[in-house]
Amino acid sequence: MTDTTRMDRALAAFGAALEADAGMPCAAVLYGSAARGDWHERLSDINLLLVVEDPSPPALTRLATAVAALHREGFTPPLIIGRDEWRRATDVFPIEITDMQLSYRVLLGEDPVGDLAVRPADLRSALESQLRGKLVRLRQAYVRFSDSMPTLGGFAATSGSELLVLMRSVAVLLGRDPGRDAEATLTAVADHLGAEADAVRDVLLRRREPEWTCPAELFARYLVAITHLAAAVDAHILPGDA
Repeated sequence: MTDTTRMDRALAAFGAALEADAGMPCAAVLYGSAARGDWHERLSDINLLLVVEDPSPPALTRLATAVAALHREGFTPPLIIGRDEWRRATDVFPIEITDMQLSYRVLLGEDPVGDLAVRPADLRSALESQLRGKLVRLRQAYVRFSDSMPTLGGFAATSGSELLVLMRSVAVLLGRDPGRDAEATLTAVADHLGAEADAVRDVLLRRREPEWTCPAELFARYLVAITHLAAAVDAHILPGDA
């Protein structure tokens, strides 16, 4: 049995268990790498969202059987949010919702994702915050571990997956197609990464290699590229800006 077949069977069983055991209105959504067709069992989690009518603790206990069975199969339990909370979440989770809307699959119930509208101003603000936050942490790592390529590699590989999510949303903010793979996303925003775009490409190619040893020079160029991207997001003018 292939990894994808095992995942699909587990998801089908999860949906059936929700209908049979939970007995409560909800929507189940698969998003992330599994929805994009880029899922690898040893390297990727599955990302699931449950949108429920009643998120109170007594109601949530009715989900326990289905969620526990999925977890026993080795898959990450779903995130759970109330339907009213979800409708009001676009300003709280603008990056997450934008990324979800690019690739998702409704497993159960009505589609809770497609009709949400993220305000570009909320997306821009969240992206700048995330990019600048990533920069300060990566600079910290660079100063402390510039003489340790394995340690820098760990920081770079971990941050690469996170940066890819942010770059997809940057492309959306700019009105561009982020594509469905890392190379397409990089191409979509390469002009805002400067001459160091190839350093980002090198990191993205290694993002699933936690044992990678990253040269300090490459890590430094990676930092410069992210600095350019954060500045571009900050400077991006939206309709209505003064």
